[in-house]
This record gives sequence, C-alpha cells and structure tokens, in this order.
Amino acid sequence: MSQHCSKKPIISIVGTTGVGKSQFSIDLAERINGEIINADSMQVYKGAEIITNKHPLQERKGVPHHLMGHVGWDEEYFIHRFNNEANCAIADIHSRGKIPIIVGGTHYYLQCLLFENKTMEQPKEREVTEDELRILDGPTDALFHTLSQVDSVIASKFHPQDHRKLRRALEIYYTTGRKPSSIYQQQKLDELESSSLKHRTIVFWLYSEMSELHKRLDSRVDVMMQTGAVDEIRELNDSFVSSGSDCTSGIYQVIGFKEFLPWLEARAKNPDEPPAEEEETSRALFEHGVERMKIRTRQYAKYQVKWIQKTLSLELAKESKFNYINGGRLCVLDATDLSQWNHNVRDRGIETCESFLHRHHLHQHKDDDANSLDLVPADLAHLLSNETKHAKSNKNLNAADNWKHFSCETCKDKNGSPFIVVGEEIWNQHLNSRRHRRTLAAKTRKRVNEANILKSKSDKENALSNDLDPDLGSR
Repeated sequence: MSQHCSKKPIISIVGTTGVGKSQFSIDLAERINGEIINADSMQVYKGAEIITNKHPLQERKGVPHHLMGHVGWDEEYFIHRFNNEANCAIADIHSRGKIPIIVGGTHYYLQCLLFENKTMEQPKEREVTEDELRILDGPTDALFHTLSQVDSVIASKFHPQDHRKLRRALEIYYTTGRKPSSIYQQQKLDELESSSLKHRTIVFWLYSEMSELHKRLDSRVDVMMQTGAVDEIRELNDSFVSSGSDCTSGIYQVIGFKEFLPWLEARAKNPDEPPAEEEETSRALFEHGVERMKIRTRQYAKYQVKWIQKTLSLELAKESKFNYINGGRLCVLDATDLSQWNHNVRDRGIETCESFLHRHHLHQHKDDDANSLDLVPADLAHLLSNETKHAKSNKNLNAADNWKHFSCETCKDKNGSPFIVVGEEIWNQHLNSRRHRRTLAAKTRKRVNEANILKSKSDKENALSNDLDPDLGSR
C-alpha cells in the first residue's frame, strides 16, 4: 500500500557561493509559480547589495523575494528570528497556492528550517538571572569552563572558542534545567521513529568543478570592486567605527569587509591627500584586501561543499528508511559549464521539480543501490558516494563517542594558543594537512639551525680558550 504525504511542498536550492543559485531560483519560480525565501544570514541586512551578493532587483523578473534586506545594521539576527519569519513566509506562500523556494542558506538556518530536531530549541522554564547573563556575555574561556562543569559531554562537541554555540548551549541549560546533551540524544532517538522533514521537500544542489568555480569567484570579486563595492566597504566601516562593533557579529561578518580593515585604517590616518609613498602603501593594502577576499571566498566555497556532503546529504539519506514519504531526494545539477546552463541546470532542474510536484517517483539510487542518472549525473556520482567515508558524522545517534578535543602544540591559532580541533577524524586530517607538515618542518629546521649555531658558538669559544692557554701546546 503506497503512502502519501499530506504535507505541502517546498523546494530548497543549495550550492557554493557564486554557482548560480539565484539565477536558477528565478528560472524555477517563473515555471512553477514560486516565490523565493532567502536563507543567507548576510542578505537579510539592508543595503550593501554588492558585498552581500544580493541578486540584482532588475534581474528578479518580478518574482517576490522574502527575508531579504529587512534588518538594520545595528541589529543582531538570530536563528530563532529567522525560523519564525521563514515559517511565516512559507505559510503565507502556501496560503496563496504558490510554492516556496528556499535559496542558499547559512547552514544552521537551513537545517532548522527543513528538519525537525536540528537545533536544541526548547520552551523556556524561566529567564536567566543577572549573574547567569554576565557569564553568557562574558569571555569565551569562562563560558567554556562553565559549560564544561554543567554538561561536559556537550562542551566537548564544540570548539572552546566557538562563543555562539557555547553560549546557546549554556543558555538552554539555564532556561530549561536540562542538559543540552540529553536533549540532543532524545532528538537522535526521535529520528529513528519517523521522518525528520517538516515539509514535503526536494533539494537541488548546484555544483561546479572547483577549478572553474575559482575563476568565476575571482572574477566576481574584481567586478564587485569595479561596480560599487568599495563605496559599500567604506559605508560599512563608518557604521562599524561609530557603533564600536566587532567582526564577529551582524553584517560585519560578511566576506569582503574585515579583509579591508588594514586599508581602511591606513586611509583614516590620511583622509585627504596622502603623500606619494603613503598612497603606494595604501594601494598595496587595498590589493592585499582584494586577494584576501578572493582567498576567503574560495575557502568558504570549499566549506559549503563539505557541509553538503558530510551533513545535508546524510540527513536526507536517512529519509530512505521512511520510503521518502516526505521527499528528501537530492538532485545534483552540473553548473560547471555556463554555456550548457539551459540544458544542464534550468531544463533538467525544472523537469525534475515538476515530477516531484506531481508526485512522480524519483530515483536517487539506481535499483536502490547505486546513484542513478535520474537525479545525479554519472560524472558527479562521486560527490554522493560518501556513506562510508563520512560514517563518523557528527550528526548520528552515537556521535558523542567522537566528541573529543585534540590540541596541537606545533600549530597555533590566531591568538598564539595551541590549535584545537574537535573529533578524531578532523584531528587525523589536521596531522596530514599541508599546514601541519609545513609548520612541523619549519620548527624542525629552526631547531637544527639553533643547534648548529650553539655548536658553532661552542667551537669558537673552545678555539679561543685554546689560543689563550699557554700550557695547552706542551701537554
């Protein structure tokens, strides 16, 4: 007997920055009568259209966009606000007979929106006290120490300097009286009983080969600098300085701002007509900022792919246990060759989406075994052949067994403290990383050089001593 889901459909489009998610969302919305909900934490802020990569208004073709450009720069935008606003937008779009299309997504925003039990949101039993609030808003080290005392299991899940996650976990303990680790364990058990998807869902992953994507990302940064991003950076800096903010909160976290702080600070010292040599220094600082922005963008793209492979695809794969009653299929669209966009992305994506909406059976796995051409192109099947590779996911029932901190005395973080990673798998990756091997080799060379210098100094001192000893030659 076939099962039918009574939940209403939503579409999710994920992929790296600069891969074409916004363009595909417009193509899709026009065809299926959809409206777009932004899930990017930087694009919710007003202004800064270029630096936050908002899709130009003139290219949206009249398709309504929700949760975009509505938050002031003086506001923090937290996950609970996003969740409330996004769910209201979904309900509103459904009520008008249209299809919500979730585009992009800061990862914990998207997880919270698509799945049940992906954040430790719990009803408050009480408000925090003033003493507790001082701890929550205090130094990260003290926050980690306090959380370790009340729930050492969940404290080991997070990096000791991850202030946001540490704060949220301790706040949950204060307001509910329950250990976050016990809440997490219950959520994992619930996943074994029923589908975790909140809506009937299909996810499209727009993918580009990294070598091609890097060229596009670098070019995009250059175009941004030529089309108004510099003015936005200066405007952000004026707000940043006047508000006394830092780069760890709000819009000031956006890639393309903090990379230019050295340049902005140098300009502030000579705002009018700097001497030629200072102008040369300023130009070099600006060019360094551009290069840092390109590097950070490429690093972020790499991180996004890893998240899709190691977290999102595994969460969706769990839906197979419930015969995909609420959807959960992942369709990969090849956006590498832009000259083939219409065939590989637009047309294929629209056809797949229409099949999903009409409840046609979709095959993500050929013969329930290997990846099928239906949802995953053959040459991209390797992207999802990760069930064994990522079996030690941090999101599984027994994930707590892998929560352990490893400290590398060889490598240092930005504060000069030992570099810390969470989990044995990441630790082994670090030990084999180019960064660790390079640092280890440099320290070895330094020790050898220092030993040689000491030996040379000792040899010289001995030789000098011999020269000064009149009896040495007669012995």
